[in-house]
Amino acid sequence: MMKKWTLFLSLYFCLCLLTACGAAPQPQESPFSDGTAPAVTSANSQEDPPAPGRAGPPQPSLADDEEPTYFLCRIIDGAEDGNLLLAELGDGLYGGSGVYRLSVSEDGPCPQIFLDCEPATPSVLEDGMTVEIGCSGGVLETFPAQLAEVYTVRAYSIGTEQNPGGSCYDLCGLYLQVLDDLWQKDSALNEDITQLALDLSQAPGDLTESERAALVWRFGELHGIEAFPATFDELLASGVITAEPLGEDAPAGAAFYHWEDGCLFSIRASSGHEGESYSLSTLFFDAEKWRSSLGAYCFHNCSAMWPQAGTWNGYSIGSEMIS
Repeated sequence: MMKKWTLFLSLYFCLCLLTACGAAPQPQESPFSDGTAPAVTSANSQEDPPAPGRAGPPQPSLADDEEPTYFLCRIIDGAEDGNLLLAELGDGLYGGSGVYRLSVSEDGPCPQIFLDCEPATPSVLEDGMTVEIGCSGGVLETFPAQLAEVYTVRAYSIGTEQNPGGSCYDLCGLYLQVLDDLWQKDSALNEDITQLALDLSQAPGDLTESERAALVWRFGELHGIEAFPATFDELLASGVITAEPLGEDAPAGAAFYHWEDGCLFSIRASSGHEGESYSLSTLFFDAEKWRSSLGAYCFHNCSAMWPQAGTWNGYSIGSEMIS
């Protein structure tokens, strides 16, 4: 009787082992328009060769019973050094509001990189690109959020169906340049601040919620200050900006406004260009930093022209104003 049970248990465990070995991960549908999903290497698979330049630390890989999660992001900044700042597009993991940090440096564990469905290195990635992230779905809820396991980053060259470019391609990069240029002007206005607010609610170009959030965070990171989104009215209502009456001879309601510990940066559409036509897509905007009623600097009537291929190539300033 004991021998029969031993034989039965041996056959049972052999069947379990064969079943486990035969299970292969089935990737979820890719959100890219072609409907295909990139190859994702499982923990026990040797079928997919590593991408070029991948000698060194191992890439994250799928367990045999794991299905990847796919969602789209835009590279806001960091493609040059492999420390990507990503803004979620579509529903994603946070309903379209997610902002993520992802390292694709070849010096550490790196997901598989694909360009136009071919294995590639991180050097092919560019700011402004829309990329598809294939990951486990786990998130460390910092800000920006950190993805637990990323298996693939799938990108397409500009001009392809999946990455057509367009007149607002890498608009975040343009605005980061504008904000940094403004920071350098009359630097006494912001050299001793401990708070930094950005108002991008009226910035032209239809930035998404996640793109605005990523821009705010990145601008603060570049200057070593925690930044947050806010309008002048919101700062005034919260008491951060103070209002002091100007006296009996001043017009009714006139006040001196001041933010003692911070500075407000804003970008808004420049008025007066309705009905104008140009051969190339042109963006008109004003950019301002404000500390008080007598402490502000403004780039007025700025214009940026999209060259029909690639990304924005700088911008021009109509006039500069100081108060």
